[in-house]
Amino acid sequence: MSKSGYVCAGFETMGDFLNKFFMEKTLACYFSRGVLNDFFLQTCDKFLHSFGASFSGRKKYNKYAEQEAKLFKKNRDYGFFNDCVFMVDSGGFQASIGSINKKETDILYDIYYNDFLVNHKDVYDRAFVLDIPPGPGCNIFSSFDDVYEMNHKSYIKAASLPDGVRDKMIYIHHFRTPKLWEIYTRIMDENDLFDKFKYHATGGIVANMASDTAIPCIIYILPLIPLLARAKKYNRKKLYFHILGGAQYRDVFFYELFKIHVMKVHGIELEITYDSSGIFKGLMQGRIVPILMNGKLTRLDLRTTALDGKQMGLDDDRKVIDIYRSTLNELCKFGFKEISVDKVYSEETGTFLYDIMSYSMLHMLYIYSKAEDYLKTEAAKIYKIYEAHSDRMNQDDHEDIVLFNQKVYETIRNMNEGKVTKKATSKSTSVSKSLDMLTDLDEDLCKHIIIKNLAKDEFISLSSDKHNKYLTI
Repeated sequence: MSKSGYVCAGFETMGDFLNKFFMEKTLACYFSRGVLNDFFLQTCDKFLHSFGASFSGRKKYNKYAEQEAKLFKKNRDYGFFNDCVFMVDSGGFQASIGSINKKETDILYDIYYNDFLVNHKDVYDRAFVLDIPPGPGCNIFSSFDDVYEMNHKSYIKAASLPDGVRDKMIYIHHFRTPKLWEIYTRIMDENDLFDKFKYHATGGIVANMASDTAIPCIIYILPLIPLLARAKKYNRKKLYFHILGGAQYRDVFFYELFKIHVMKVHGIELEITYDSSGIFKGLMQGRIVPILMNGKLTRLDLRTTALDGKQMGLDDDRKVIDIYRSTLNELCKFGFKEISVDKVYSEETGTFLYDIMSYSMLHMLYIYSKAEDYLKTEAAKIYKIYEAHSDRMNQDDHEDIVLFNQKVYETIRNMNEGKVTKKATSKSTSVSKSLDMLTDLDEDLCKHIIIKNLAKDEFISLSSDKHNKYLTI
């Protein structure tokens, strides 16, 4: 079992919940803090908190950085996050969607860079630069020049932080419209910023989900290609690449293919991490839990009416509650006590029983590790088909690529409960194109794809010529 690239966002809520577990005498015997710590280190050891999540609408901010630092310290002191990686999101997302205004954004900039990152550098392991792309509801820009100037100021500030702080920073390269491609490329190259940071990332993945099928490649290779090109320029042998969002299981499969390919073609180890804050929502609200059986991902229906029946679409004669029990008790291999699962919900509240909820939450993290191990093996087998095609391309032999597309499609379908969708079909045929693009690292082609396919997502309200002196697209 290897730890996954999954980063658990909003982990402070989970930390508080699990700490209360140990306060209950009837529950404390299920597992110890040490067992839980070892579980995290083996399966999911990266945790993210948004610095700006509680920033909006405050009257005073003089103790905000200190309060945020205490949150990290409190969770570290729980004793089950030892040696785990604590990551800080800047709060730029809150500015980009209009949750905080221009004045609050300026205050956030000052507190984040000049107080928290510097004065509390020992409480976190990695921190994102304060990136502020425009988004829905954003009200702090009047032009694309404003976007450039605000982000340029922030990125230069991040690059000028003391070494012990800058070494922890994660540089975010945005790309999702023609103007943003131009702005963030200019910021990176005019200031030679790539080599000033060890870690890199991209955003805007979720915002472009609706455009996915129109793009002839997997969308996040568009920002990955310029980062890889600069990694080669600076003779980097490893590129850390975090994708803000992009935590679908099919994406994990693509990551494994891309890691194999980038190492083979460019000799660069690609470490991909990805995050999501919504994995517990399906459990708590939808009453579903993902399971991986025989190479197929299934969302187990945990509604009360379904527990004593069979799972639709699953080749298993057991009742749902019996599969659920077996699923949760996979955690026993990490030292957890076996759990009975005779009852799932409290008769008084209708919510999950505390022990069931705790095991279920941990399973949601474990399944990423389990899926990643499986998809790593599948990717290695399927990549050989693409490799054979590449070796015979001069012979105009397309049988291999047809077989490759078919195997990719089957894997995507199996990660989607066997369902056939338009998106699965589109993505299966765009993976080989993505691998070809990762070979060539043609940034002009990436720019062309963005202009052709993502211009419709442009922020037209910021495009007035009289307000934009510097940008050309």
